[in-house]
Amino acid sequence: MATTAAGTPFVESSDLVANYPGVSLAVDAAVAAGGKVLQVVRATDSTNRSTNSATFVDVTGMSVTITPKKSTSSVILIAAFRGGTVGAAGANPDGRFLLTDSSNNDVIGGSGANPGHTVFTNAAINIAIQAPFVIFGQVTPSTISAVTYKLRFRGITTNNTAEVVNGQVAGQIYAIEVAA
Repeated sequence: MATTAAGTPFVESSDLVANYPGVSLAVDAAVAAGGKVLQVVRATDSTNRSTNSATFVDVTGMSVTITPKKSTSSVILIAAFRGGTVGAAGANPDGRFLLTDSSNNDVIGGSGANPGHTVFTNAAINIAIQAPFVIFGQVTPSTISAVTYKLRFRGITTNNTAEVVNGQVAGQIYAIEVAA
């Protein structure tokens, strides 16, 4: 394989079948820029949190703010934490966990009464059950202004408690900007 004076590789006509003209193998810079990680922002939280709310509330400490470098970028969101539930007899003790933007718009893709949340069901009544969670989301914020993303949670009824147990292992939330 030969190169041009500028160092760009190309296929010589002698390398091709039936002597077709040489072809440049230079990669378009705009195409090459796509898919690159532009920045990673992380927040950690080491405090146990709980709620008896039947509607989603913020998990204090589990939010991250990112200022995209390009308005065409995507932001990949990852929340890693230990969650669980405790419920009273007959309370249907489910915990719900959800990633949203600062306006509480679901970033996983659900809407209305059934947002794209992760559900944790505790079949053992009156016993605290916990498990590790990793929730992913992806958004295209279409801005170069700061945007905040957060973890929210709720119980299925006010008779049970949803928990984020970051006191044992620190919870983390990441925002990763990827060039389009």
